[in-house]
Amino acid sequence: MEWKSLLKDINQNVGQKYDDGVHSLLDRMGLQEKRTTAETVLPMLGIFGAGIAVGATLGLLFAPKRGDVLREDLRHSLEDLQRKGKIRATELVEREHASDGDARSVHNGRGSESPAATK
Repeated sequence: MEWKSLLKDINQNVGQKYDDGVHSLLDRMGLQEKRTTAETVLPMLGIFGAGIAVGATLGLLFAPKRGDVLREDLRHSLEDLQRKGKIRATELVEREHASDGDARSVHNGRGSESPAATK
């Protein structure tokens, strides 16, 4: 009877000590859980973004033009881009108004003729 109680006590102690779950078991074996895609991709994107920032900074530092000339060129480029964006936005708004006008004329009965009747 002594042996049974001794084995029971050992079993309880070992069970309590090593029953911490999968993480502890894998850690004791020198392994780890498989990482999710987000845990792999997000750090890589952070490193990539930092590399872009460092590269852009170094590119500006070692640019062949002086700083004031470079800033002037950047300003002109941004103004040109802004001007082109405004022109494109105006064209899109005009196109939208034109298509709304066509839809209204069809809805009001002006465009209800069939294609066969117009020929």
